[in-house]
Amino acid sequence: MRKQRDNHSAYAFIKRLIKQFGKPQKVVTDQAPSTKAAMAKIIKAFKLKPDCHCTSKYLNNLIEQDHRHIKVRKTRYQSINTAKNTLKGIECIYALYKKNRRSLQIYGFS
Repeated sequence: MRKQRDNHSAYAFIKRLIKQFGKPQKVVTDQAPSTKAAMAKIIKAFKLKPDCHCTSKYLNNLIEQDHRHIKVRKTRYQSINTAKNTLKGIECIYALYKKNRRSLQIYGFS
């Protein structure tokens, strides 16, 4: 979570995910210009297939619906740290709920 959603922050986030979980077969994102530019850079850097990045809003909808409860409009926060800590707590509680609901192993993100 950063103050700005720019190419550098999107690139750093995707790079961290690839280092943690390995090369993906397919990546589905929204159509934000920063994400498109970051994925173009990632495809060159990690030598991924050019068609591994998909920006279809219908495919992305499954992922967005999983985090719908978090994205409900919250009141304004005083600082970025307050927002980050609140969202981290909400995601942690929801991950525990999901873990109890099903017996699948939860990885670094849901």
